[in-house]
Amino acid sequence: MADISQELDRIAEQFAVKVGLAKGEVVNALMDLVKGKTAEESLEILAGVNIQAAMEIKLAGAFSMYEAGVVSMLKNTYTTIAIPESVLRTILDLTKASISSEVTGRLSKVSLQSIIDGIATGKSPSEVIAAIDDIMPRVDTLVNTAFSQFSNTAKNIMAEKLPPETKFIYIGAYDSKTRDACVEKIQFGERTRAEIIGRFGDLNNEIFNCRHGWEEMSSSPKDQGYNPEKFNA
Repeated sequence: MADISQELDRIAEQFAVKVGLAKGEVVNALMDLVKGKTAEESLEILAGVNIQAAMEIKLAGAFSMYEAGVVSMLKNTYTTIAIPESVLRTILDLTKASISSEVTGRLSKVSLQSIIDGIATGKSPSEVIAAIDDIMPRVDTLVNTAFSQFSNTAKNIMAEKLPPETKFIYIGAYDSKTRDACVEKIQFGERTRAEIIGRFGDLNNEIFNCRHGWEEMSSSPKDQGYNPEKFNA
């Protein structure tokens, strides 16, 4: 597997930008809608607005980008077995739902509350958006985590279907930024699924902003991105 962590990072960053733009548009539009109203009057008006639906429409392109990232990740994953498309689609839908629950579900609720509070305290739209940002988690981290969750689930399913003697390697960058848990997995070397589960419990990476992953070993581990020697930049 070629190292596509930078590509996935770019998608996560672009997704975050799109969320920021959509959030700004929605907040400004809603504050214009209730301009001159009291907080109580605004609450009655905004209660009838489906903020989540508006966010979902505005972020349709962002979720398409996420799907494209997953496709690219699969294309760059070495394996000798196939997983049914229906299974991959189920995993994809689950990870998209984990993003959506935050950036369309929770964000909509936080936005409504922040707008009402902002009206009651005389805040400007930019101040309301800043208040929302203080509460919400980083979107790029949410997206990167979803990529890891998809990859981990898919690879655990792949590994279960392969012959027991199949060897796996932990691929990805090995440099000054590599966390200790990933160093341990890299240094574990070429191992079977049973050996990896016996040591680590599963074939997952470290999930949060992780640049690594277990992968079936090909005849050319180096071309997969396997770097057992530390690179000091």
